[in-house]
Amino acid sequence: MSKRLRKETSKKISKKKAILISIISIFALIIAIGGIYVVNLSSKVDRVEINREDIKDNGQEPAKEEADITNIALFGTDKSGTDSTASDSIMIATINHVKGELKLSSIMRDTTMEVQGYGEQNINDVIMLGGPALSMKAINTNFNLQIDKFIQVNLGNLPIVIDKLGGVEIEVTNEEIQFINSYIAGLDKMNGSNTSPITSAGIHNLNGTQAAAYCRIRYTSGRDFKRTERQRDVLSALFEKFKDVSITEVPGVITELLPLVKTNLTNTEILSISTKVLGIKNKTIQQARFPEDEDLTSGFENGYYRMRINREATTNKMHKFIYSLE
Repeated sequence: MSKRLRKETSKKISKKKAILISIISIFALIIAIGGIYVVNLSSKVDRVEINREDIKDNGQEPAKEEADITNIALFGTDKSGTDSTASDSIMIATINHVKGELKLSSIMRDTTMEVQGYGEQNINDVIMLGGPALSMKAINTNFNLQIDKFIQVNLGNLPIVIDKLGGVEIEVTNEEIQFINSYIAGLDKMNGSNTSPITSAGIHNLNGTQAAAYCRIRYTSGRDFKRTERQRDVLSALFEKFKDVSITEVPGVITELLPLVKTNLTNTEILSISTKVLGIKNKTIQQARFPEDEDLTSGFENGYYRMRINREATTNKMHKFIYSLE
């Protein structure tokens, strides 16, 4: 059993985890807009075979709205060589092809839940115990979901991909300036780059390094809760940017991105998802984060940081958001 001791003062995010979620988003967008290219270049993707029936929540009846949607679990990890690390970015991408909706929901990385064969675990550690299959099974059984598709990414040259798209438009607040510049300096030192700092609050077109730094910010008001919101904001900004990419540029972006991707999506599913997303006229991404503030308590227990949740309330709210329930 793998557990990580968490001291709040010593929590450090790997430099390579800057904007893992953004690379997931671009892959999802490529699927949506350039599915045929993904199929043609699919040999570059690390395909993983899993038992889909085994990971579903077979103890509960699926929601009747399940047939109306496609859910994809998104895991952001930092894998170096043979060493696996936690998934500090965990999201569910939802495509409702009946109501024409696109949604993105974050699951807080320290959410504590029961995991088959391992007892209580924080959700971000589960991927180290049994890969994406066990992570999906834990999410499904704790929240009565039926997710059987995933995308897992390891951050490599994501800033290059963002720069290739011309950056992302993000509003930076006064409170965020000192932190974003600190992270920019750290990334520059690591990469041997020289990036301009952000000198004023307001809307900025962030380049790859600046966007990476923005998504790492977690010490402002809202702390890690706000960080998940920043990640979703970058997703939405990338979505808007990618919609305007010239069709001639799509293959180049795909070629750089696909080697960083691990998934169990088949070519048929990629084309199916592409068709569904392209059929949605209003492509604005709706956002949510679970658990909500009123449904959690957190703190250290015997040296481990735990986020205890009201599972019933969180499940109900998650279903309401994902399935568009009244």
